[in-house]
Amino acid sequence: MSEELNIEWLKLSDLEVEPKNPKNHDIEKIMLSIERFGFVTPFIKNYKTGKLLAGHGRKKALELMQKKQLSLPDHLKEEDGEWLVPVVSGVNIENEQDAMAYLIADNRLEELGGWNTPELLEAIEMIEDSTGDLSDLGISNKDMNDMLEDTETSLEFEQPEYEEPGEREDNKYFDLMFDTEYEQQVFYKFLDFLRVMEHGDTHAERLDNHIKKLIYGEEE
Repeated sequence: MSEELNIEWLKLSDLEVEPKNPKNHDIEKIMLSIERFGFVTPFIKNYKTGKLLAGHGRKKALELMQKKQLSLPDHLKEEDGEWLVPVVSGVNIENEQDAMAYLIADNRLEELGGWNTPELLEAIEMIEDSTGDLSDLGISNKDMNDMLEDTETSLEFEQPEYEEPGEREDNKYFDLMFDTEYEQQVFYKFLDFLRVMEHGDTHAERLDNHIKKLIYGEEE
């Protein structure tokens, strides 16, 4: 029988984690985010088992903050030296397998959503212009470089080999136009696929290798 969801305040030290949780966490990044924005996402606890369904990384981050004797994050409470945290109550998943399925899905479905890369880059640029600080967004320099590479509006193609070097440029560039945002997103996903599955230093090399494999049925 379903129950109404509410928020209750529990001691951080009383929260019981799921020992078989397969998700890894960047605790330092989570801690930086909590320091900047406060603690804004409540824990979710399975009241049937007493174990967390969501919030394992946040729990470790808060414990690390306590260990470093950092100040109480915004939106949390303190009572007799104990940090009190918001926990969603009313969730009761009877079956252990269903509880694990929810735990995995809660993390994996967010990953599968992906990003609208051009809009993400625009938002990051706005944040950087305003604050000059991107350290707590969880985005590395490599992430930025990959996104910038994917959003290039031109592709590089080599000229045919039979032309004399003195009669041509080394490369040509073509602007890509998309009729819809969906077509653009599909194209970016295809570039992601090529970067993972094909060899080459540029989009053009990876695309060329992919086409050759489709035509000749083997890797060049």
